[in-house]
Amino acid sequence: MSNSIDPKQTKANQKNQLKELAIRLGVFQREAKDLGIPTLVMIEGLDASEKGLLLNQVLLEIDARSYNVYSTHASHKQLRAYPLLWRFWNNTPQRGLIQFYDRGPYYLVLDAWAEGKLHEDELDSYWEHIRNFERQLSDDGVEIIKIFLTVPKKEQARRFEKLEDNSKTAWRVTTKDWRRHRQYKPYMEKVEKMIVATDSPQYKWKKIDTCDIRDTTIELYLTIIERLEAAIDRKKAKNAEPKATMIWIPFKGRDKLSEVKFKAPMDRAEYKQTLKFQQERIHEIVHEIHSSKIPIVMVYCGWDAAGKGGCIKRLVQGIDPRGYSVTPVGAPTNYELSQHYLWRFWKQIPHRGRVKIFDRSWYGRVLVERVEGLCSNEEWQRAYREINEMEAHFTDYGTVVIKFWLHIDKGTQKERFEARKSNPLKQWKITNEDWRNRKKWDLYAEAVNEMIEKTNKPHAPWNIIPSVCKMRARIQTIDITIKRMEQALKKYRKARL
Repeated sequence: MSNSIDPKQTKANQKNQLKELAIRLGVFQREAKDLGIPTLVMIEGLDASEKGLLLNQVLLEIDARSYNVYSTHASHKQLRAYPLLWRFWNNTPQRGLIQFYDRGPYYLVLDAWAEGKLHEDELDSYWEHIRNFERQLSDDGVEIIKIFLTVPKKEQARRFEKLEDNSKTAWRVTTKDWRRHRQYKPYMEKVEKMIVATDSPQYKWKKIDTCDIRDTTIELYLTIIERLEAAIDRKKAKNAEPKATMIWIPFKGRDKLSEVKFKAPMDRAEYKQTLKFQQERIHEIVHEIHSSKIPIVMVYCGWDAAGKGGCIKRLVQGIDPRGYSVTPVGAPTNYELSQHYLWRFWKQIPHRGRVKIFDRSWYGRVLVERVEGLCSNEEWQRAYREINEMEAHFTDYGTVVIKFWLHIDKGTQKERFEARKSNPLKQWKITNEDWRNRKKWDLYAEAVNEMIEKTNKPHAPWNIIPSVCKMRARIQTIDITIKRMEQALKKYRKARL
């Protein structure tokens, strides 16, 4: 009796298994959607590992309304004008949906490394930023599935040749593909180093050999199904837990706001003369910032009625309107709430040579959302690290981050509120919410002091601006902006020598 395996029977078994797995995937995908679980599937792999074919096979079995696909290309010049993770933050999964990356941030780093455009000494920084990105999403409830598809060298060559033999697919094989094929061993060594550097128990790499496409598809299904099932079990267990009671956690550190000294009002004639000079200077600097392709992120935070709008207005009066944009930040929309809280800010980050001004910002997480109980204690405490990591990623890319806290005393705020209330042209600026927030002044002051202490970093320092005299505040914020931009330009010129 022969023990040989019947290929036809094996093929039939594979087809039946694939049908069963497709049904299971559909069931788990719908349950994950109902539970609001966001899922990110990163599919990295070697050239000719059939990423597109395998991804398409999986997508055929998922409700088309429940997923998005983002395909990464290293050649896109416009996208390289932003920090590495910008394009991926723009394509993170909405709650209940699945986001597929047809190659992700790993591919960009590996490609630059293999092409000699990235030195090995720089790798740790890139891996750290990607690990931070994954941890931030995971902490927010995103299930992350990382898959790396491999193909033996001989099989890779065979697939290249098959593509080249067909006039309709020959374009898919480039000289770069063949060059990478010849460097197969050293490239795979780089892949292994990447996997070791970025593996973790929560979002572990799954390597799959693609010699047999049906076996690969089965393993791909099983990997996604297993992770979705585990995510569903965790979410159900979490939903069954009693909700934690919100308790105010006091800050016992240094009260920096109480140390702020308010000076006498500035002479108006001196103010006008100084402002005119500053606006002429900022016009020249921003032109050079644009030419030097240095991105600038400016954050204006402060008490209600502290004069943020007035400071921004005087700053931009001296800037070509094509060189900057202002983003006023209010309460998040329902759609924005379906994403990680940093998502809406990453979408607004400027490309090289542009100035982006945020009127309020991501610091709302540790201020308004903390004080008003709009997020849990765990979430706002976690936010300090997340914000520091985000700003570090900006500055590592070359972005200048300038942060202001405009400070006034409680009496000055009341005077300005009353003035707005009695002025028909400014009544729109005062709302019942402003008066309600004022009653929580001490809690907000505590939150501000903690925010400043925990996010005041050398690469992104806080500038506390006394703003009882609006004229002084406007002059000081522009003066600091000029100095920070001049430092960036000096650094840029030195690097070109």
